[in-house]
Amino acid sequence: MRPEEFSKEMWNCWRDISFAYSSFARKMGVDTSELYVVDALWDEDEGLSQRTICERCDMGKQTVSAICKRLGARDFVTAHPSEADKRERIMALTDEGREWWSQPVERMRELEVKAAESITAEEIGVFIKVVEQYAKTFQEEVQR
Repeated sequence: MRPEEFSKEMWNCWRDISFAYSSFARKMGVDTSELYVVDALWDEDEGLSQRTICERCDMGKQTVSAICKRLGARDFVTAHPSEADKRERIMALTDEGREWWSQPVERMRELEVKAAESITAEEIGVFIKVVEQYAKTFQEEVQR
């Protein structure tokens, strides 16, 4: 396969994965971006800064801020100033948020494990190595 064809296939894979998550969110009756933010917070009992959420979800500050406001208005997250930097807000899921989001998050994670189980350990290793190399090289070229 030529590099041009491989690049196109990588883009197609990225789009297919994105579509799969969007379809899942729609089927569960939740917003995809909210799902990503809640998933980022799910295992973080102490919460995360909005900056960290932006990095983990690959979303802009305004987008994450708007999502956190929507989730906060529904009492799904709380916000408090960071001890290290009072200008930064730490977002954490509330008990109500955990209860409401438990089915979508837990089901998504079940499906992720099931999808991973359909791939051999060797294939997973190759996949991770190839994707990491592709992303690293792409990013290096962006920085030039």
